[in-house]
Amino acid sequence: MAKKTPQSRIPKPPTTSKADSNVEAQPSQPASTTEEPSPSAAEQTPPPDLNSLPDLTKGIPSTLEYETSGATNKSDLSHLEAEAEKAEQAEGGGRGRGELPASAYMSSTEKRRAQFANRMYLAVLVGTVLGLAYLGREWDEEEAAVHKDIPSGWTPALWWKRAMARLTDVTEYYREPAFEKLLPDPHPMFERPYTLCISLEDMLVHSEWTREHGWRVAKRPGVDYFLRYLSQYYELVLFTSVPMAMGEPLVRKLDPFQIIVWPLFREATKYKDGEIVKVGRCHSQVGVSDNR
Repeated sequence: MAKKTPQSRIPKPPTTSKADSNVEAQPSQPASTTEEPSPSAAEQTPPPDLNSLPDLTKGIPSTLEYETSGATNKSDLSHLEAEAEKAEQAEGGGRGRGELPASAYMSSTEKRRAQFANRMYLAVLVGTVLGLAYLGREWDEEEAAVHKDIPSGWTPALWWKRAMARLTDVTEYYREPAFEKLLPDPHPMFERPYTLCISLEDMLVHSEWTREHGWRVAKRPGVDYFLRYLSQYYELVLFTSVPMAMGEPLVRKLDPFQIIVWPLFREATKYKDGEIVKVGRCHSQVGVSDNR
């Protein structure tokens, strides 16, 4: 026999009102009527094919074609430029468009350094003017006897001439030889009939520089025999433009028995027109021994 199901357990169909039926009957409408923007031309471009990448072993390809193809939106760029110009006019200008002045990017330490540099420039300028004014003062008795062609006076021309004359006297100390008489008088016991001047560089020795060893000095073949043989007939004088601090150790090793009687270094040369000139009794000549 079939059992009867109680009515309380039978599910009832949902009851719908007229209002609910009207809502279901109406079609769904979007919340807003604005349409979605279409993707730009850059977004519509397909992704690059990784299998067709350029071969960088043959050089980096040019991007000029891509830059000139109009991929960038020029209207957007012009809009950004216009906004930058407005911001620059509003802020009063700067290093770039819409940027702050250059002083705003300087630290306090850089500002102090700039101030110190400006003060030093001003001090140098004032010192130069005062130095020229001091050099242009009138002659004293000793200077007036030396510079007879420039008289004393307070005119600007005479002032300038006196200043230049004093500057020339200072620079002549470095331009002229250290001694007026480069060689002393010969001794009768060691006197030779002639004097022979020999150059050090590229004649007795040769210098070269390499990255592996640096500076190296090589002695010419037969130098010892050359010096000993000529010392019998000539008074040998070494005349070179090398400074004494560099040339004296070379001469000491090259001639330990002092066959070369008088070595003369850069201190015995003359500086003229930007060049070192050998001026004296031994300049490119074989002179008589009494012509000192």
